[in-house]
Amino acid sequence: MKDLIDFKNEKIWRVLTNIWTVVFMVFLIADFFAKNKYEYLTAPFSVIYIAILGLYVGTKEFDRWYEMHDGRHPGEIFVIAWTIVIMSLLGLSVFLNRGGYSVSSEAIADYIMVLSVFALTQKSKTLHDQKRKKKKS
Repeated sequence: MKDLIDFKNEKIWRVLTNIWTVVFMVFLIADFFAKNKYEYLTAPFSVIYIAILGLYVGTKEFDRWYEMHDGRHPGEIFVIAWTIVIMSLLGLSVFLNRGGYSVSSEAIADYIMVLSVFALTQKSKTLHDQKRKKKKS
């Protein structure tokens, strides 16, 4: 339990990121079907989510570069989940357009941010692996 409360530890940021990912996605889906009735909450949710995601990825990458990262928690899961949600909402908005259903621009911005973070971490991981192989040779 001590590791879970240690904000210097990657694990707390992973747990918070997972929780906020689910909460934010559920909110976006609910808001979509409520015809953006709660759109005023989208920006605050978005800021919190991106901040926590950034802290998690940042601590994970620092740990990787200082050889303290243990385990694998693939970002592919986040990308797949976000892609399914966004594509589903966009598809539904096309079919339900006359009903006033639309995807918020914040949701699209968050999806782009998740893709960007994933791409950057993949590049960082590749560079780190190359550096490690050079040291061993």
